[in-house]
Amino acid sequence: MKNTQIMPTYPWPYIASPHRDSLQDEETVWYDTDFTFMSKATREKYKRHDLASAAAYMSPTTTDLSRLRPITRLMIWMTLFDDYYEFCPKNELEPIRDHIINIILGKQPDSDYIGLVRQAAQMVKELRTFMPDFWMERFANSFYRYVTYGLMEEIPYKLAKIKHYPPLAVLLPIREYSVAMHPYLDMLDVSLGFTLSANLYNHPIIQRFRAITARLAVIQNDFASLEKEKALGAEVFNIVLVIQHEYKISLEEAINKSLHIHDEYVKEMDALHAALPDFGPYHKDVDNYIFHMKLMLTGIGKWYQDVTERYTQFPIPEY
Repeated sequence: MKNTQIMPTYPWPYIASPHRDSLQDEETVWYDTDFTFMSKATREKYKRHDLASAAAYMSPTTTDLSRLRPITRLMIWMTLFDDYYEFCPKNELEPIRDHIINIILGKQPDSDYIGLVRQAAQMVKELRTFMPDFWMERFANSFYRYVTYGLMEEIPYKLAKIKHYPPLAVLLPIREYSVAMHPYLDMLDVSLGFTLSANLYNHPIIQRFRAITARLAVIQNDFASLEKEKALGAEVFNIVLVIQHEYKISLEEAINKSLHIHDEYVKEMDALHAALPDFGPYHKDVDNYIFHMKLMLTGIGKWYQDVTERYTQFPIPEY
């Protein structure tokens, strides 16, 4: 079902992936083997979300399925992780976070954990085929920040007995992490076959590109989910609803203000890209890396609008 919600647009190209449907059969098997801790009705809804194709849309130039497969596992796994543990108290989420980090760093999963953890272990096994240890440590750190500075910062708002919105100034830095784009951006190294060295990765310009990409993904996601969240009436971390509440303005005005914030980030990204510092022998690789950040955004935007039923067939968190 096509999404009719207003969506942000970009001045960047969209590239169609040759593997839009290549991993759908495997995705179904994963749901019916490792995700059986969720109800059958919930799993059937996830099958209609078409998350495997989302990974292909965001990595459109990746032709090697052995590289796309762990990226696809991450897309599905992190989406279900986020949904399942949405209302998990902090003290219960911490050991789960730490167990996943240990798996990323090489530990075998505990046998009594749910299949979500087995999927993580299989993803790590596949990633280690391509990626060096220092990258795995980077990925583990991205996952730590996603849970600690994202999900766990949202929990007090979501578990509050009285609904209250965060200020916009608080929303954006929390959502930058909770949208899970920082660990997903690490997958660019996998899809491109080019691993950012520590010097490149830590460069403030690269870090700013990551932050902007994550924040653009936040606003994009919030627009895609707006109708669902208005209908449910419980979401306090949607930028449109936060702006409407904070500025006491109409929904239309809040949408326009959110789009303005989005478009200012787009301008900043293009300005930074046009004035890249000299990265020496890696300059072309870095330029291509940033280009693929943009393709991630145009790809997932196309997926929101033309493919997924995620925001009409939405599951209820079961944790």
